[in-house]
Amino acid sequence: MNPLFTMDKAAYANLLAGLNNLHFVERKGNLTDFRLYYDDLWLSDTAVIDNIHLYRGEWEVELIFAYTANPLQFIKRRITSHACPKRAAQQAYFMRRLAAKDQRGTLSVSASQLNVCLN
Repeated sequence: MNPLFTMDKAAYANLLAGLNNLHFVERKGNLTDFRLYYDDLWLSDTAVIDNIHLYRGEWEVELIFAYTANPLQFIKRRITSHACPKRAAQQAYFMRRLAAKDQRGTLSVSASQLNVCLN
């Protein structure tokens, strides 16, 4: 039986050296990096926007949670992907309704709230 994967000695040594160097290169994050998770009260007043786009041959469903008071404060999460665009649209619809605080969709974000300067 043939082995599934083989690697020459030089490549293996290079891989081990890189893994050993990770210990010295990586560092722990600061508490300010996790502030988003602690200050999550704004997530209760977010408008949920579904986004469907073609990526690598499949239709990806993403949900965008945008704060209604400040639309530049948002989180984008990839939910799932489907081969069929109709099924992806259906999944996006149900996931948006499930994730939204207001299932009727009364919370919304408009482009006029962004205060974009075109200079």
